[in-house]
Amino acid sequence: MDWLVATVLFFILSSIYYATASGITSSNDGSHYALLRTLVENRSFALQQFDDFAEGNDIAIAEDGRLFSDRPPGTALVGTLFYLAGTPLSELARPLPSRHDADNPTLAYVLLLPALAGAGTAVLLYALMRLLGIGWAAAATAVLMFGLGTVHWKYSSVLFSHALSSFLVVLTLYLSVRVVRRGETQFVTYALLGLLLGLSVLTEYSNFLLVLILVLYLLLSSRPDQWRALLAPVAAMLLGGLVSALFLAYYNTVNFGGPLRLSYSYAINYPWASSFVTTFNFPLFAGLKGLLVGGTGDGWCDGPCPNQGLFLLSPILLLALPGWVLYYRNARRECLLTAVLFLTYLLLFARHRTFHGFTADGRYLAPFLGLLALPQAFTLQWLYTGQAPRALRALLIIVAFVLFAISARNMFLHIGTSYNYQLDPELLNAPGSVFMAVGQVIRNTGNLGLLWVA
Repeated sequence: MDWLVATVLFFILSSIYYATASGITSSNDGSHYALLRTLVENRSFALQQFDDFAEGNDIAIAEDGRLFSDRPPGTALVGTLFYLAGTPLSELARPLPSRHDADNPTLAYVLLLPALAGAGTAVLLYALMRLLGIGWAAAATAVLMFGLGTVHWKYSSVLFSHALSSFLVVLTLYLSVRVVRRGETQFVTYALLGLLLGLSVLTEYSNFLLVLILVLYLLLSSRPDQWRALLAPVAAMLLGGLVSALFLAYYNTVNFGGPLRLSYSYAINYPWASSFVTTFNFPLFAGLKGLLVGGTGDGWCDGPCPNQGLFLLSPILLLALPGWVLYYRNARRECLLTAVLFLTYLLLFARHRTFHGFTADGRYLAPFLGLLALPQAFTLQWLYTGQAPRALRALLIIVAFVLFAISARNMFLHIGTSYNYQLDPELLNAPGSVFMAVGQVIRNTGNLGLLWVA
């Protein structure tokens, strides 16, 4: 049953995500794509003829004047595999309404990456929920609500780093929980975990905190008399992570002159990004308010930069609040791990001076929103099978689905009014214009066959 549910979830969500893709939409994904193209065409990290994809914004200028992407290299590295695999089949792809490189049909294969990563995240969440004892119906509902009612939908349709990062966050969390629950000490499992954690840091540098928290979780979840048996597995995990560490050291050295010199130190449009102190210096409570319910942050937005707030944009996540109590009662250790991970990144990004991400949706938190789907699933489990009067539970289920409908509508509008989309919101209120509105957001149906074959 679980395989069938997981397959259906993956098919539905990946199809929606890929159909929503509209190519390269901004300087952010343009910067990732520029690095990808120069890796393929020039066998170089310098952007060269592809620097215009980054629009003069998301670039790093080295001391010798060469231009590089200021993004972490992980997304471009993985995307290169999709580009190379799609090149021989480029004639099968239909053009995307892309802001850059629109006449290159191979771009359609690159956009498979966020769609597959986003749907993969959803399936992994389903597997983790089932491992934690959630029934299949509540787990599937929670995954759909997360997949279509949060910004996970948006970032599973564009070549930002967040979809791949989200996939790696949930995958490493799932493996860590499974390893502890089953008492696994297999060399291969830990080596894979280390490799994935390393790749997560290559994808988004802030995932270094994820590495620290999960390693600490693995150590604290074992008794002192078991630590000796963990020496070999932990060594395997370190070896796996060393692959990414060595590549990053090489990447930084050949581009910027030293193994610890990150691209952000040379991001000319964001000079404050060169230092942790000047990046994470926003007032904490103002940042929390902005991330959770809405507010404004620093940046160049012709005035204060707005953010819509997590619960304002996705009120379906309110279901997670009572779920924490149920989660703690049923899986204390895993609940504490989930809470520590989410609170760590919530507090970190609340201090980020551009917590809004210049997209008004607090996108830095996007890779960690799946963590809230876990307590949300426990709330849904109680609504479906709890001991409260049936009439009360039925009423609350209706409320839950109303919140989901509002969240999904918000996501549709948010995507449609984002970079490279031209949705007129008034079309949703005009009789007979709904299908026209859908067509302005769901713009890549012609390439769905590529996804289904893949």
